[in-house]
Amino acid sequence: MTSSLPHGREDPTFRNYDSASAQKYLKLRPGPPKKLIDLVISQHTSSGGQLNLILDVGCGPGTATRCLAPHFQHAIGADPGESMIEAARSVPSSTKSGESITYEVSPAESLSDLSRLRDFSPDGTECVDLITASVSAHWFHMPRFWGEAAKILKPGGTVIIWCFGGYNVDPNTTPNGAKLRDFFLKFEVETLAPYELPGNKLVRELYVDLGMPWECVDRLSEDESELKPLLDEFDEKNFVRLEFNKGSNVAPGESFFTGREMTTLLQMKGVLDTVSSVTRWREANKEMVEKGEIEDIMDAMVKRAREILDEVPEGRGRDWVDVGSALVVLVVKKRN
Repeated sequence: MTSSLPHGREDPTFRNYDSASAQKYLKLRPGPPKKLIDLVISQHTSSGGQLNLILDVGCGPGTATRCLAPHFQHAIGADPGESMIEAARSVPSSTKSGESITYEVSPAESLSDLSRLRDFSPDGTECVDLITASVSAHWFHMPRFWGEAAKILKPGGTVIIWCFGGYNVDPNTTPNGAKLRDFFLKFEVETLAPYELPGNKLVRELYVDLGMPWECVDRLSEDESELKPLLDEFDEKNFVRLEFNKGSNVAPGESFFTGREMTTLLQMKGVLDTVSSVTRWREANKEMVEKGEIEDIMDAMVKRAREILDEVPEGRGRDWVDVGSALVVLVVKKRN
């Protein structure tokens, strides 16, 4: 099936991780803050959503799934990467009912084939209360994802998608913070940009062109016409888009919505080591790094960050910063 939409964005990096890479991702990627989880649950329940079954799509090693599951009686995590699912299963975790989270290998475009769904309805349809996607929807083929979501969501069910735009410092509490913030923004949009895929750009732009169901309907190709009635199951009138700290802006006296986290530069490096564009930079420049012709991209980033901190007296010798991210949360409801 082809698409006229720029949304056939299959991820070539995470789904092909080996076990060691998946475990590294599990260790280094932080989970969503409680404030965000509370927002997701509130957006779902305030619009009539129930708390029986949640499906977390593109779950990776289950980082967000484990934060959401305690609010639900049952929970499923789905990801196309076998090593990611293996890593998720390695962490004991349970739902509000005490039941273990179920993890299955599945792409976002085949959710109705999940075997666990048959435990909730004979054919696995219209049984999920909430579908979530944490920093993963930019890799989905969105028309097919929405079609699958329409099949398995209960009437009045919710899809909530979010991503963090960048990984930046709080300029109000970090020495030479404005200059350091500008350096990180430039690093993201100039140094890493040549190694971006379309999905990475969508994250950086806070999902402005991710592809909502009603947008996908208008641009379906002829051989996708069977998706139209499924996409029409979603109600644009109840769509909610929430943005926080766009451009990594933080007002004086305030902090990032996601919280202010004291992080060493080496910890920041560890998190960014898991970013797919960094992985692709290293693949493209491996030989030159090994020959000592250029410095590793993340070593160079940490070195320059330390130099910027050292430019002001209060930053000299300091190896930690207050970090946070821009955030977008998209809330989509299926019609009753």
